[in-house]
Amino acid sequence: MNKTLNINTGSAMLLNENSEMLSGYDSVSINAGSVVVSRKVYEKLIGMGVSINSGNLSVIDVTGELVELTEGTIITASNSYSGYFLVCDGNLIIENAKGLDGITGLYAKHLFHAESVDLEGVAGVTAAARTVYPDNAKLRIGNIAIDETTSVTLSDNSLYWVHGAVKALVSETLEEMRLKGTTFHCKNLIIHVGLYEEYYTLFTAESFTFIPDGYGVVGDITLDAATALLYGEKLFVLGDMMVPHDQAQRLKDFSSLIVNGTVTMPVTAAAEFKAVGKAKDFELYEGVLMPVNGFQTLGHEQCQTAIQRGITYTLKINGALYFMGDVTAEDMDAIAAVHCNGLISAPDSARGALDSKVKEVNGTILDIDAMIKRFYGEDFNLGENPVGAIQKLISQLQGGGDGSSISSGSFKL
Repeated sequence: MNKTLNINTGSAMLLNENSEMLSGYDSVSINAGSVVVSRKVYEKLIGMGVSINSGNLSVIDVTGELVELTEGTIITASNSYSGYFLVCDGNLIIENAKGLDGITGLYAKHLFHAESVDLEGVAGVTAAARTVYPDNAKLRIGNIAIDETTSVTLSDNSLYWVHGAVKALVSETLEEMRLKGTTFHCKNLIIHVGLYEEYYTLFTAESFTFIPDGYGVVGDITLDAATALLYGEKLFVLGDMMVPHDQAQRLKDFSSLIVNGTVTMPVTAAAEFKAVGKAKDFELYEGVLMPVNGFQTLGHEQCQTAIQRGITYTLKINGALYFMGDVTAEDMDAIAAVHCNGLISAPDSARGALDSKVKEVNGTILDIDAMIKRFYGEDFNLGENPVGAIQKLISQLQGGGDGSSISSGSFKL
């Protein structure tokens, strides 16, 4: 039987040319946001029939011994890496190119350096992204909030080059910044309209988020009884808003709502939201939203209890959901809708009723109990930990049968 290694990660780095990990597999499937692979490993993968699904694939020539640099490493003149190949799966800051003398190559996910730092003579520099900032600027990676404490931490007469967002909502602090001669360049500027009109000379930005005057500001938020009390009846949500099914009446606490991201709310709340708010996007659900992140089970008793109470669930699955063997087609009356990004196991006798609830699926729907009987026989015993055994079987199925599956934020080989 063909053995496949499935790698599902945010980023994958396959640079260890002497690794024996791949020798036990017939093929490799990689699904990652970014993939960095040495040429020798890439040629080996091609020979194995590799499948790579990635938004950013970099094939690099690696010579010399690998040295992995941590996120946020700063290269100065005092560093000595002669004879090494440097790899940084994150932000790498180069303050002085002398620290790279003699290296055999360099890969960084994001490379930062001032204009005067000359990398032309440095061997094999590769970066998925590069940011060059003025020599007189002070680099800051990440978001900055210009609040009551900012004036203490920032220098006079300085330009701050911010690789992130600057949130500038406090007029007193902005006035201090103007008097100090402090200015900012940023990816995104978040500011009230009136404050921008007064202090626009302090900023250059690649994009802007303008907030109407008089609005409270919050990031991601779940609506509850305290929301309007804390932020006021006019609210600007920078991220996403979740409206639980039992909190929809709280929309009446607002005279205006602006959501810069997605509002997730029950269908029954749509009219009340429209009366006071607007949003960039919407996700509507029926009944009670039940997110499944990881592994969860549902049985006959749980479904019947929901039906008796008049509750229906919208299932949003990012992982695996296992309907127990006692679940019937009638039990599916407890389910309003299903959105699956993963795996669902349900008895074949309930599949027809379940399938009619499925709105979207990116994964697999099957009867794992039937598959167990088919492959292991009627007398197969799941052992003392049946849930754990089922989880293991589901993991094997997600890995593509006889093989291994790796799912994580990053994978390195």
